[in-house]
Amino acid sequence: MNLRGLRRHWDAFGRSDPFWAVLSEPGKKGNRWAAEEFFKTGADEIEGVLAYLRARGFPLRRGRALDFGCGVGRLSQALALHFDEVVGVDIAPSMLELARGYNRHGERCRYVLNESDRLPMLSGQSFDLVYTNIVLQHIAPRYVKRYLAEFVRVLAPGGLLVFQLPSRVIDAGATRGLKGALKQVLPQTLLEAYRRLKRSFEFPRMEGHGLRPDEVRSVLEAAGARLLDIVPDRSPGPAWESFRYCATRITGAPAGQLS
Repeated sequence: MNLRGLRRHWDAFGRSDPFWAVLSEPGKKGNRWAAEEFFKTGADEIEGVLAYLRARGFPLRRGRALDFGCGVGRLSQALALHFDEVVGVDIAPSMLELARGYNRHGERCRYVLNESDRLPMLSGQSFDLVYTNIVLQHIAPRYVKRYLAEFVRVLAPGGLLVFQLPSRVIDAGATRGLKGALKQVLPQTLLEAYRRLKRSFEFPRMEGHGLRPDEVRSVLEAAGARLLDIVPDRSPGPAWESFRYCATRITGAPAGQLS
Protein backbone atom coordinates (compact mmCIF):
# COMPACT_ATOMS: atom_id res chain seq x y z
CA MET A 1 0.00 0.00 0.00
CA ASN A 2 1.36 3.42 -0.90
CA LEU A 3 1.22 6.38 1.49
CA ARG A 4 -1.90 7.81 -0.12
CA GLY A 5 -3.71 4.54 0.51
CA LEU A 6 -2.29 4.35 4.02
CA ARG A 7 -3.68 7.79 4.81
CA ARG A 8 -7.11 6.86 3.40
CA HIS A 9 -7.42 3.64 5.41
CA TRP A 10 -6.11 5.03 8.70
CA ASP A 11 -8.18 8.18 8.38
CA ALA A 12 -11.22 5.91 8.09
CA PHE A 13 -10.13 3.99 11.20
CA GLY A 14 -9.84 7.32 13.00
CA ARG A 15 -13.46 8.08 12.17
CA SER A 16 -14.89 4.62 12.91
CA ASP A 17 -12.97 2.85 15.71
CA PRO A 18 -9.81 4.81 16.56
CA PHE A 19 -8.79 3.28 19.90
CA TRP A 20 -9.13 -0.29 18.64
CA ALA A 21 -7.22 0.55 15.44
CA VAL A 22 -4.32 1.78 17.59
CA LEU A 23 -4.47 -1.02 20.14
CA SER A 24 -6.34 -4.00 18.70
CA GLU A 25 -7.06 -5.91 21.88
CA PRO A 26 -9.57 -8.80 21.69
CA GLY A 27 -12.98 -7.71 22.88
CA LYS A 28 -12.30 -4.00 22.31
CA LYS A 29 -13.44 -3.76 18.71
CA GLY A 30 -16.52 -1.63 18.12
CA ASN A 31 -15.47 1.35 20.28
CA ARG A 32 -15.31 -0.72 23.46
CA TRP A 33 -12.16 0.93 24.81
CA ALA A 34 -12.77 3.33 27.70
CA ALA A 35 -10.59 6.41 27.23
CA GLU A 36 -9.08 6.26 30.71
CA GLU A 37 -8.19 2.58 30.34
CA PHE A 38 -6.78 3.15 26.85
CA PHE A 39 -4.49 6.03 27.83
CA LYS A 40 -3.31 4.16 30.92
CA THR A 41 -1.84 1.50 28.62
CA GLY A 42 0.28 4.25 27.09
CA ALA A 43 1.48 5.47 30.49
CA ASP A 44 2.37 1.90 31.49
CA GLU A 45 4.19 1.31 28.20
CA ILE A 46 6.35 4.42 28.49
CA GLU A 47 7.18 3.60 32.11
CA GLY A 48 8.33 0.20 30.86
CA VAL A 49 10.47 1.70 28.10
CA LEU A 50 12.18 4.12 30.51
CA ALA A 51 12.81 1.25 32.93
CA TYR A 52 14.32 -0.78 30.08
CA LEU A 53 16.68 2.07 29.17
CA ARG A 54 17.75 2.51 32.80
CA ALA A 55 18.37 -1.22 33.18
CA ARG A 56 20.57 -1.22 30.06
CA GLY A 57 22.50 1.80 31.33
CA PHE A 58 21.55 4.00 28.37
CA PRO A 59 21.49 7.64 29.55
CA LEU A 60 18.50 9.65 28.38
CA ARG A 61 17.98 13.39 28.45
CA ARG A 62 14.42 14.56 29.07
CA GLY A 63 14.25 17.46 26.62
CA ARG A 64 12.31 16.63 23.42
CA ALA A 65 10.62 13.38 22.40
CA LEU A 66 9.11 12.32 19.08
CA ASP A 67 6.14 9.93 18.94
CA PHE A 68 6.00 8.64 15.36
CA GLY A 69 2.62 7.24 14.28
CA CYS A 70 1.05 8.88 17.30
CA GLY A 71 -2.57 8.09 16.41
CA VAL A 72 -4.83 9.63 19.03
CA GLY A 73 -1.91 10.41 21.37
CA ARG A 74 -1.81 7.29 23.53
CA LEU A 75 1.99 7.43 23.86
CA SER A 76 2.66 11.13 23.33
CA GLN A 77 0.44 12.01 26.29
CA ALA A 78 2.46 9.56 28.38
CA LEU A 79 5.79 10.91 27.07
CA ALA A 80 4.72 14.43 28.08
CA LEU A 81 4.79 13.26 31.71
CA HIS A 82 8.55 12.74 31.39
CA PHE A 83 9.79 15.19 28.71
CA ASP A 84 9.78 18.97 28.40
CA GLU A 85 8.33 18.84 24.88
CA VAL A 86 6.69 16.13 22.78
CA VAL A 87 5.84 16.09 19.07
CA GLY A 88 3.39 13.51 17.74
CA VAL A 89 3.40 12.77 14.00
CA ASP A 90 0.73 10.86 12.11
CA ILE A 91 -0.58 10.38 8.57
CA ALA A 92 -4.31 10.42 9.43
CA PRO A 93 -6.04 13.80 9.96
CA SER A 94 -8.91 12.19 11.89
CA MET A 95 -6.48 10.65 14.38
CA LEU A 96 -4.70 13.96 14.92
CA GLU A 97 -7.99 15.77 15.48
CA LEU A 98 -8.77 13.34 18.29
CA ALA A 99 -5.22 13.58 19.67
CA ARG A 100 -5.54 17.35 19.98
CA GLY A 101 -8.85 16.91 21.77
CA TYR A 102 -7.30 14.50 24.27
CA ASN A 103 -4.18 16.62 24.82
CA ARG A 104 -3.75 17.51 28.50
CA HIS A 105 -0.33 19.17 28.24
CA GLY A 106 -0.99 22.32 26.26
CA GLU A 107 1.80 23.64 24.02
CA ARG A 108 4.29 21.15 25.48
CA CYS A 109 2.64 18.46 23.34
CA ARG A 110 1.80 19.25 19.74
CA TYR A 111 0.59 17.15 16.84
CA VAL A 112 1.73 17.35 13.22
CA LEU A 113 0.37 15.82 10.01
CA ASN A 114 2.91 14.16 7.72
CA GLU A 115 1.98 12.53 4.41
CA SER A 116 5.52 12.15 3.09
CA ASP A 117 8.13 9.39 3.41
CA ARG A 118 10.36 12.05 4.99
CA LEU A 119 9.88 14.25 8.06
CA PRO A 120 10.51 17.67 6.49
CA MET A 121 8.81 19.63 9.26
CA LEU A 122 11.29 18.36 11.89
CA SER A 123 14.74 19.87 12.33
CA GLY A 124 17.82 17.68 12.33
CA GLN A 125 19.48 16.69 15.60
CA SER A 126 16.58 18.02 17.67
CA PHE A 127 15.10 15.06 19.63
CA ASP A 128 16.50 13.30 22.69
CA LEU A 129 14.16 10.34 22.18
CA VAL A 130 12.51 9.04 19.03
CA TYR A 131 9.97 6.35 19.86
CA THR A 132 7.53 4.32 17.80
CA ASN A 133 5.72 1.08 18.60
CA ILE A 134 3.21 -1.08 16.64
CA VAL A 135 3.37 1.46 13.79
CA LEU A 136 6.12 0.53 11.32
CA GLN A 137 4.63 -2.96 11.01
CA HIS A 138 1.74 -1.44 9.04
CA ILE A 139 3.97 0.41 6.56
CA ALA A 140 5.55 -1.03 3.41
CA PRO A 141 9.30 -1.72 3.88
CA ARG A 142 10.39 0.80 1.20
CA TYR A 143 8.90 3.56 3.35
CA VAL A 144 10.08 2.08 6.66
CA LYS A 145 13.70 2.27 5.49
CA ARG A 146 13.31 5.96 4.69
CA TYR A 147 11.63 6.69 8.02
CA LEU A 148 14.42 4.93 9.92
CA ALA A 149 16.95 7.18 8.18
CA GLU A 150 14.82 10.20 9.07
CA PHE A 151 14.67 9.12 12.72
CA VAL A 152 18.46 9.13 12.78
CA ARG A 153 18.56 12.55 11.09
CA VAL A 154 16.34 14.19 13.73
CA LEU A 155 18.07 12.47 16.65
CA ALA A 156 20.17 14.80 18.81
CA PRO A 157 23.75 13.85 19.67
CA GLY A 158 23.52 11.34 22.49
CA GLY A 159 19.81 10.82 21.84
CA LEU A 160 18.14 7.42 21.64
CA LEU A 161 15.99 5.84 18.95
CA VAL A 162 13.71 3.06 20.23
CA PHE A 163 11.37 1.26 17.86
CA GLN A 164 9.58 -2.04 17.34
CA LEU A 165 9.51 -3.87 14.04
CA PRO A 166 8.53 -7.43 13.05
CA SER A 167 10.90 -9.52 10.93
CA ARG A 168 8.67 -12.31 9.58
CA VAL A 169 5.40 -14.17 10.00
CA ILE A 170 5.72 -17.34 12.04
CA ASP A 171 2.14 -18.50 11.23
CA ALA A 172 2.26 -21.57 13.44
CA GLY A 173 -1.27 -22.60 12.44
CA ALA A 174 -0.67 -22.51 8.69
CA THR A 175 -0.93 -26.27 8.22
CA ARG A 176 -4.16 -26.77 10.15
CA GLY A 177 -7.50 -27.56 8.49
CA LEU A 178 -8.59 -27.18 4.88
CA LYS A 179 -7.20 -23.65 4.60
CA GLY A 180 -3.80 -24.84 5.76
CA ALA A 181 -3.88 -27.81 3.42
CA LEU A 182 -4.60 -25.56 0.45
CA LYS A 183 -1.62 -23.40 1.39
CA GLN A 184 0.57 -26.47 1.10
CA VAL A 185 -0.50 -27.43 -2.42
CA LEU A 186 -1.39 -24.21 -4.23
CA PRO A 187 1.37 -22.26 -6.03
CA GLN A 188 2.64 -19.24 -4.12
CA THR A 189 1.79 -16.91 -7.00
CA LEU A 190 -1.83 -18.06 -6.91
CA LEU A 191 -2.01 -17.62 -3.16
CA GLU A 192 -0.62 -14.07 -3.44
CA ALA A 193 -3.12 -13.21 -6.19
CA TYR A 194 -5.96 -14.48 -3.99
CA ARG A 195 -4.73 -12.45 -1.02
CA ARG A 196 -4.46 -9.27 -3.10
CA LEU A 197 -7.97 -9.77 -4.45
CA LYS A 198 -9.36 -10.38 -0.96
CA ARG A 199 -7.59 -7.33 0.47
CA SER A 200 -8.91 -5.10 -2.30
CA PHE A 201 -12.43 -5.52 -0.88
CA GLU A 202 -11.44 -4.70 2.72
CA PHE A 203 -11.88 -1.12 3.85
CA PRO A 204 -10.47 0.09 6.06
CA ARG A 205 -7.72 -2.47 6.50
CA MET A 206 -4.36 -2.89 8.20
CA GLU A 207 -1.39 -4.38 6.40
CA GLY A 208 1.41 -6.29 8.10
CA HIS A 209 5.05 -5.93 7.04
CA GLY A 210 8.48 -6.68 8.43
CA LEU A 211 12.22 -6.28 7.93
CA ARG A 212 14.93 -8.75 8.87
CA PRO A 213 17.26 -7.58 11.66
CA ASP A 214 20.24 -7.55 9.29
CA GLU A 215 18.33 -5.19 6.97
CA VAL A 216 17.44 -2.94 9.89
CA ARG A 217 21.06 -2.81 11.02
CA SER A 218 22.24 -1.93 7.50
CA VAL A 219 19.75 0.92 7.19
CA LEU A 220 20.68 2.37 10.58
CA GLU A 221 24.41 2.17 9.93
CA ALA A 222 24.03 3.77 6.48
CA ALA A 223 22.13 6.64 8.12
CA GLY A 224 24.89 7.23 10.68
CA ALA A 225 23.54 5.30 13.67
CA ARG A 226 24.88 2.54 15.89
CA LEU A 227 22.62 -0.27 17.06
CA LEU A 228 22.90 -0.55 20.85
CA ASP A 229 20.46 -3.35 21.61
CA ILE A 230 17.92 -5.69 20.07
CA VAL A 231 15.49 -7.78 22.13
CA PRO A 232 12.49 -9.99 21.26
CA ASP A 233 9.14 -8.23 21.33
CA ARG A 234 5.61 -9.63 21.51
CA SER A 235 3.65 -6.53 20.48
CA PRO A 236 2.26 -7.85 17.16
CA GLY A 237 1.05 -11.11 18.69
CA PRO A 238 2.15 -14.75 18.36
CA ALA A 239 1.91 -14.90 14.55
CA TRP A 240 4.94 -12.60 14.16
CA GLU A 241 8.59 -12.70 15.08
CA SER A 242 9.30 -9.17 16.25
CA PHE A 243 12.05 -7.16 17.92
CA ARG A 244 12.58 -3.95 19.84
CA TYR A 245 15.60 -1.99 18.66
CA CYS A 246 17.57 0.71 20.43
CA ALA A 247 20.08 2.87 18.52
CA THR A 248 21.97 6.12 18.80
CA ARG A 249 23.68 8.46 16.36
CA ILE A 250 27.39 7.94 15.88
CA THR A 251 29.10 10.96 17.45
CA GLY A 252 30.39 13.31 14.79
CA ALA A 253 28.87 11.37 11.90
CA PRO A 254 26.52 13.21 9.53
CA ALA A 255 23.01 11.74 9.59
CA GLY A 256 22.44 10.63 6.02
CA GLN A 257 19.18 9.97 4.22
CA LEU A 258 18.17 6.98 2.18
CA SER A 259 17.50 7.83 -1.44
